[in-house]
Amino acid sequence: MGFYFAQLLTGLANAASLFLIACGLSIIFGVIRVVNFAHGSFYMLGAFIAYTLVTAMMGAGLGAWGFWGGVVLAAAAVALVGGLMEITILRRIYHAPELFQLVATFGVVLIVQDAALAIWGPEDLL
Repeated sequence: MGFYFAQLLTGLANAASLFLIACGLSIIFGVIRVVNFAHGSFYMLGAFIAYTLVTAMMGAGLGAWGFWGGVVLAAAAVALVGGLMEITILRRIYHAPELFQLVATFGVVLIVQDAALAIWGPEDLL
């Protein structure tokens, strides 16, 4: 019975994270009318940054404060990266055809994925 309960909780946690990603994508499209292909890449970047910060802060002996501090700092870091992307790339293409918007955000996907590969490597972190 414990196995099924654990599977239920895992499924609910996965569904909640996918729901948050979908809500964010929907809000971004609704507000600025740009389909952001890089939305999932920012989610990945946040997970990698959170892993790095939490590992470093827990290693420093901060306990639960290290975990929550790392998660909050990772969210702030990804918000900063997203803000920089909006200022440098998206503002220039708001009134461009949709194809230009898709190509520009897809280019951001490639950049973020290659940067994550260069920083954290191809091996699993956990």
